[in-house]
Amino acid sequence: MIKYSLARLILVWIALIVFAALLGDVAIAGSDVGRTSADFLQIGQGARAAGLGGAYTAVSEGAGAAYWNPAGLSGMERSEVSLGHFAWFQDITVEQASLAVPLEMGAVVAASVTYVNYGTIEGYDISGAPTGDLTAYDWVGGISVGYPVTEALSIGLTGKFVNQRLDEYSASTFAADFALKYRFSNFAIGGAVTNIGGKMKFDEESEDLPSAARVGVAAMPFGGALLASLDVEQRFQGDLMIRQGLELGFDDRYFLRSGYDYLPGQDGKGLSTAISFGGGLRLDFAEIDYAYTPNDKSTSEDLHRFSVVLKIGH
Repeated sequence: MIKYSLARLILVWIALIVFAALLGDVAIAGSDVGRTSADFLQIGQGARAAGLGGAYTAVSEGAGAAYWNPAGLSGMERSEVSLGHFAWFQDITVEQASLAVPLEMGAVVAASVTYVNYGTIEGYDISGAPTGDLTAYDWVGGISVGYPVTEALSIGLTGKFVNQRLDEYSASTFAADFALKYRFSNFAIGGAVTNIGGKMKFDEESEDLPSAARVGVAAMPFGGALLASLDVEQRFQGDLMIRQGLELGFDDRYFLRSGYDYLPGQDGKGLSTAISFGGGLRLDFAEIDYAYTPNDKSTSEDLHRFSVVLKIGH
């Protein structure tokens, strides 16, 4: 009876997310290739995932799965709080947080938020005279659910609200992510379709969200001492991207990571600008991770990311 009620609740939640995502003009693909708004939605969450080059769709677990693959939330036994921070470039900072709470029958619900602060921007009128400083920021908040259909297969979805603001101008819309994950032996397969929703409209200009589809595989031989992951991502209005990650574990406590992104359409030019490295420490009550991306492809600057996961309960 409890399982039936929980499944019914999740089905209602799915219906509400689909309805919200379909408000306004929904865009899944378009001919205006490469032109999207709210590109900050492509910023990954968590230093562990960044250290693996973003090849995290099949790996996704814990509170951070709310971003990468909400199906990875299912089966959690303890509540988790994930906090992340990094300086993107110039004065831009990115703050991320998520909270995941287990429910009955292996289901997990999570709330997450990403806030991008662009600092202050000097404003000028049409004649070039200063008009004072302008403030700009982006943020997205979401509610995710992960649910185990069988012992091996789980599904997940996220409903999110996206907002961008430049001084007194703002744009917002609803969007949704749909995902699944299948685990067997020491392997996992995951898939996700992300940022399906309405367009962002500033004044009279409307632009699509950076929608994408990802498929990932992960292998964890030697009792989890080695993790190898691979993601293939197709952005609906952009390039195909291949991500690869490798993680070495020692005593299930200390971890070293590396990864890279590869853009086939750039004839290999993306390889040297998308290498990442990282490390982590896993304790009974917390996980602390760090990632370093030299000469990041988006900013041409070195990025240092930090994140911590706090585990609550027993």
